[in-house]
Amino acid sequence: MKNELIINPEKKKKSPLLLSFLTLILGCMLLTNDKSVVVYTCYIIGGIALVIGLYNLFGKYITKQEGNMSLGVYATVLGVLLFILGGTIEVTLRMIIGFWLIINGLSKLALSFKVRDKFVPLLVLSIILIGAGMYCVLVSNIILVVVGAFLIASSTIDLYNYFFN
Repeated sequence: MKNELIINPEKKKKSPLLLSFLTLILGCMLLTNDKSVVVYTCYIIGGIALVIGLYNLFGKYITKQEGNMSLGVYATVLGVLLFILGGTIEVTLRMIIGFWLIINGLSKLALSFKVRDKFVPLLVLSIILIGAGMYCVLVSNIILVVVGAFLIASSTIDLYNYFFN
């Protein structure tokens, strides 16, 4: 007996189209509002954690079932912290990524002076990494902007293939 996955052909056609549109929307949001996307994501995850925590804390009064008290406390604290510290989390992520790029660029710069045959490519790469790190620390989260651009390009290619191939 052979196991086969039966897929509804209409769902198969709509699924990539919906996913491509959602990816396009997410890419546009990341490209234009990278800071607010991180903050709102913290709020959404914080809200979910808060609901789970409160349900586990007070679930026995509502549904007459015993909840996991330690999970309830941890999830409630996490939810409240994500609500309060949403903006701080965005700045912290931006600083961590920026300083990581700067340190990586400086190590590539030091390596470029040791490896004479690959001096120019390593020098160019180190300058790009240091510049991206400085931009990320001082101005904006370039990583999320680049991810948004890649998502837009990918979803545009998917939509083109869906409609014209």
